[in-house]
Amino acid sequence: MRRTFIAACACAALAACSGNPLDGLLPPKGSCNAPALHSCTDYTGSAWSVPSSGSRACTAVGNGAAYASTACTAASRVGSCIVNHGGTDEIVVRLYPPLTLATAQAVCATMSGSTFVAN
Repeated sequence: MRRTFIAACACAALAACSGNPLDGLLPPKGSCNAPALHSCTDYTGSAWSVPSSGSRACTAVGNGAAYASTACTAASRVGSCIVNHGGTDEIVVRLYPPLTLATAQAVCATMSGSTFVAN
């Protein structure tokens, strides 16, 4: 599952929801909900403004992932992993239970150039 999660994150890219200082600062260009991976990815970089770019990236994730034009939910979120902060392909991966705070931090640490933010 870990390898699948990392691959999903590499295909996708990260963003914002309420209850977090990042919320409102990083407006999403859509999101990719992947319940089987206990994650949802907000597309925040300018590259995701291109119509259908987020949808195509989400389809590549597989595992039943579904694209939405809205941001990931903040409900029950364990934490967020900002990938490529400030880059055109920036994403914010939202992590949810049954992942724990420690597990979420460990997952985020495997993503090069990422920063973890607790819910």
